[in-house]
Amino acid sequence: MAVRIRLRDIEETSNELVYDEPTSELNPLVERGGVQDFEFIGPARVDLSYYRTGSELFFQATLRSRVAGQCARCLGRFELDHDPDFSFIMVPRTGRWADEELDGGGDAQLMWYEGEEVDVSPLLRERLLLALPTLALCRADCRGLCAQCGADLNVEACGCVIDAGDPRLAVLRTLRRPNEGRA
Repeated sequence: MAVRIRLRDIEETSNELVYDEPTSELNPLVERGGVQDFEFIGPARVDLSYYRTGSELFFQATLRSRVAGQCARCLGRFELDHDPDFSFIMVPRTGRWADEELDGGGDAQLMWYEGEEVDVSPLLRERLLLALPTLALCRADCRGLCAQCGADLNVEACGCVIDAGDPRLAVLRTLRRPNEGRA
C-alpha cells in the first residue's frame, strides 16, 4: 500500500496522518544468505505530520513497530520495540533546486519530488530498515554460547576447562610489559 499525498493537499499549517504501513515486504530484505537477524512482526504504525513553505515540503514521522530477532551471541530469539523518529524535506526538482546536489546532511534528509503528489511509503520503509541495530543482541550484556560445549552462558555456567595455551610459551606469559607495575 503506497501512501501518496497530493501537493495541493499539503498546506502551510501542519497536517497529521496516522496509518499502518505494511512491513512484510521488508523481511526478505533483511535476510542474508539464509540468515535472518531481524523480522518485522505486523505492520508499523506511522504518525506523520507535514506542511509546506512555498514549494518546500516538510515531513516528520514516528514509526512504531515490533521486531523479532535472533541474538548473534546466544542464538536465542527475542523481540524488541523498534520506534525510529525522523524528518525529511522535499524540494521540487525544478527551479532553484534543479542543479543542486542533494546530500541530505544533518538530521533532516533532503530529497527531490516531481509531479503532483509525493509517495512517502518508500521513504518510511527505508527508515525502518536503516534504523535497525547493526548487531542483533537479545540484551547488551549477553554472554553468548560456550565455544567448546555450546552451553548458553546466560542460563548456566559450563564446566569446560579453558586452555591456557601452548605450555612451551608459558615463560613468555611471565614477562612484564613496559610500564607494568611502576608507580
